[in-house]
Amino acid sequence: MRSPNRKHDRQSFFKYMSAATARAVLTSRTLRWSSPVLFNDPFDVPRELSFGLTPADIVESLSVRMADLIENPPEDTSELAPGVRLIIDTVKRGISPQLRAELIDGLKETAALHRPKGESMESLRAMWRATIPEFRILCLTESPDHVAMWHHYADQYRGVVLEFGCDDLRDSAWLMAQQVEYSNAKPDIYTAAGWANLLTHRQDIAVRKMLNSATFNKSSDWSYEREWRITSFKRPTDTGPFTDYKFHPEELVGIYLGPMITPEDKDAVISLSGRFPKTHSWISSIGFGRELKFDPVR
Repeated sequence: MRSPNRKHDRQSFFKYMSAATARAVLTSRTLRWSSPVLFNDPFDVPRELSFGLTPADIVESLSVRMADLIENPPEDTSELAPGVRLIIDTVKRGISPQLRAELIDGLKETAALHRPKGESMESLRAMWRATIPEFRILCLTESPDHVAMWHHYADQYRGVVLEFGCDDLRDSAWLMAQQVEYSNAKPDIYTAAGWANLLTHRQDIAVRKMLNSATFNKSSDWSYEREWRITSFKRPTDTGPFTDYKFHPEELVGIYLGPMITPEDKDAVISLSGRFPKTHSWISSIGFGRELKFDPVR
């Protein structure tokens, strides 16, 4: 039976970590979902929405966006900001061509005179600053054999990779994972046109769109990671910028031990693997072709 929450056709995902973290994960049967404030990449989810755009740039783009909404009003206006929705719903009920033209001319004049003072921009920025510490992201990937990721995320080959199966019957959280897109083009939130689009939406919708744009877009430099992400928000009982969520023992289907893992960590992880009935363990080694080779742990 396919879960209604499944958003892809993958059978499993992988999580790179140090051996110490793996031992903690296997002992507690939890995975840590982190706020972007803990990320070590400053170019990932931005902490502050200030991209060198001036209010004048955004107001000009906003007039273009509003003119387009007036000329081509959407059927569903429920996600628009209240003031914008009032104008667009009025237009949809029928206005004269002359009044329509006057509305568009007025928007252009507003942009030219730069009448707005940027309160809406600052309000969105304030909401963003308040949201980021409460936002949670779990990062996963497609394969256990990324050599660079073993180096960067698994303690320089001394760590572990855990494989989590996408279990429809248990409605696994990773069924909702979304693939990260890699591009050198800037997401909408970095452009005046993107901001104009956001400012015509309700604030809760705008923040959701910003989170989605910032979370699932990364520079092409990181494309080797083939990353997928799942998002959530903090629980009322959380005291730090992270949340440890439980997973079911049968959702862990594979354990891959690094080629340079210490004997102590190897024995500890293999011992803990016995708590997970569907898990198979593999020991990795570095082959002559500089690729990783995986053999079953006996």
